[in-house]
Amino acid sequence: MRTELEPGILRVFRWYAGIRWAVLLLVWMSARGANPPDPPQFPVVGLVLFGLLLLLLIAPGAQKLFGKAYLPVAIILATVAPILDAAATIAGRLNAGYSPNIALGDYWLSFFLLFVPFILVAWQYRYRSVVFFAIASTVFDMAIVGTLLEPTNANLSIVGALVLARGVLFAFLGLFISKLVARQREARAALEAQAAAMEQLATGRERNRLARELHDTLAHSMTATAVQLEAVSALWDDDPEQAKRLLQSALDRTRGGLGEARRAIEALRATPLEDHGLVGAIHWLADEAHSVSGVETHVTGPEETAPLPPELEQAAFRIADEAITNAVRHADATRIDVGLELDASTISVKVTDDGKGFDPTVTQNGHHGIRGMRERAELVNGTLGVESSPDGTTVSFSAPAVKT
Repeated sequence: MRTELEPGILRVFRWYAGIRWAVLLLVWMSARGANPPDPPQFPVVGLVLFGLLLLLLIAPGAQKLFGKAYLPVAIILATVAPILDAAATIAGRLNAGYSPNIALGDYWLSFFLLFVPFILVAWQYRYRSVVFFAIASTVFDMAIVGTLLEPTNANLSIVGALVLARGVLFAFLGLFISKLVARQREARAALEAQAAAMEQLATGRERNRLARELHDTLAHSMTATAVQLEAVSALWDDDPEQAKRLLQSALDRTRGGLGEARRAIEALRATPLEDHGLVGAIHWLADEAHSVSGVETHVTGPEETAPLPPELEQAAFRIADEAITNAVRHADATRIDVGLELDASTISVKVTDDGKGFDPTVTQNGHHGIRGMRERAELVNGTLGVESSPDGTTVSFSAPAVKT
C-alpha cells in the first residue's frame, strides 16, 4: 500500500464525482417535472451518496482529518454509491409495479461507474487490493440485487453471471494496470536516483573547479609571503635594510595575491562567457593579462562561433585562463599568443608563450595547474597537450564540438 497519493489522482476523482452528481441532479429535476420519464427514476440515494463523496473530495482539511484513511473512505463511497443508486431505482420500480426486466433497465450503468474506483484502486494500491476490490464489490452487488429480486421469483442467473463476469474482468485488468504502474514507479524512482547522483556529481565537480581556480592564487602568494616574512624575522637584527626590502616585497606580493584572488573570484562568475561569448571571453583574458602584467598578447581565430554546450565553452575558457595565468606568473613571458579554431567537429585552443619553460614531467602532478587543465579536458571528452622548452611553452586543448 502506498501512503502518498499519485499525482493528479484527486483531480480526476473530483471531476468524476462532480459530473456524476450533476447528472443525478438533472435526473432528479426531470423526475419532479411535468413529464417524468417512464420508467421512473429514483436518484435521491445517488444524490446523497455522490454528494457526500464530492464533499469529501473538495472539503478543505478533509484529507488531513482522515489521514491515511482518506482515499480508502473515498473509494468505498465511490463503490457503494453506484450500487445503492441502482438498487434504489430497482426497488422503486418494483414497488411501482414494473416487471423485473424493466426494473433492471438501467442496471448496466453501475458497471461503467464502478470502473472509476476500480482504476483508482489499481493505480494506487498493490494487486491484492485490486483482487479484494473485485471480490468485495461483486459480493456486495449480488447481495443487494439478489435481495431485491428474490421476492419477484425472477431468474437471477443472468444478473449473477454479469456481476461475476465484471469481478473477473476487474481482477484480470487490474493485473495489467498494477504491472504498468509498478514499472512507472520504478522508472520514476530510477530517475530520482539519477537526478540525485547527478546533483552530487555536479557538486563534486564544482568543488574541484573551485580548487583549480584558487590553487595558484591565495595558496601560492601566501606561501611566498610566509617565506619572505621568515627571512625578515631572521634578518631584522643583523641586516635591517635587507629586512625592510623583504618586508616591502612581502607587502607587494600580498597586494598582488589579493588582486589575483579578486580576479579569480570574478572569473568564477564566468561573466565574460555570459557577456561576450567564447571568442569575446578569450579576448578578455588576453586583455586582462596585458593590463595586469604588461605582457604582449595576441589572439587569432574567428570573430564569433556557433553556439556550443555550456560545459564545453567553460572548459575552453578555463584552460585558456590557466595557461595564460601560468605564462604570466611562472614563465616570465614577454609575449603570449592565443589561437582559437572551430570546425564542424572539433574546437581547439592553443596558448603559446616565449617564457623560460619548465619540465612537464615534473609539473604534471599539480604544479602550474596542469592537472586541473587535464581534468577539465577529460570532462568534455577532450585532450590536453603540453610542450615546453627553454624557449617557451605551448598548451593545446581540443575537444569534440557538439553544437547546441
